[in-house]
Amino acid sequence: MAVPSPVRPLKPGSQKMSQPSPKTIPDWQTERAKKLHRACLSVQRAVHRGGNVGTAIARASRRLHGWPFKCDPARRLSLSQKTMRRNWDAWRRGGQVPAALRLQYLQRRPQISARLLIRFADFCSRVQQPSVKTAWQNFSARGGSFGRDRRTGNRLKITCGQICYHFPAAVFYQMQAELKAIQTARMNLGQLRLKTIAGIRDRLPDRCRAKREMTFEI
Repeated sequence: MAVPSPVRPLKPGSQKMSQPSPKTIPDWQTERAKKLHRACLSVQRAVHRGGNVGTAIARASRRLHGWPFKCDPARRLSLSQKTMRRNWDAWRRGGQVPAALRLQYLQRRPQISARLLIRFADFCSRVQQPSVKTAWQNFSARGGSFGRDRRTGNRLKITCGQICYHFPAAVFYQMQAELKAIQTARMNLGQLRLKTIAGIRDRLPDRCRAKREMTFEI
């Protein structure tokens, strides 16, 4: 009978597992923890029947890899054999409950303020740019206070990918298309104005001559 590798369990009350607040846990993480919990139970049953723990973990990994989440069908579970082994060990250390399999990280505080992104959107709506990356490079190179790290004269530590997460590229290119249409309309309007002025000058003199009155005084 194969015996699983010894994992030292936590003593009750000796260490509290730091868990994020339930309000900050996305639905897909809760669903993931429950799915992995059932997978660990299947591995445990296989081991109790005399199976090899590595074989059971590999079987569970193959069965769940690529599994779509019900709450978010576009997201799929990525579960290699090594990852399944780490989850198995964490599950045993954490008391064999779904909470032991939750991802232990919180959302980072956004590094981009609404004020900065609004100024960038205004910049994109007034100046034609070939791409979002070029627009951000030109915008960040300008003077002015843009928040943290800018007061010391450093460049903004914000990547183009972070910008596109909150300001989609599709919106940028839509702005650029509208801006190009406006400039084309202004050019056509200017040409029409000049053509109209030229036609008027061809038909009429610039100044009207005053009519001379005839008198018969001697």
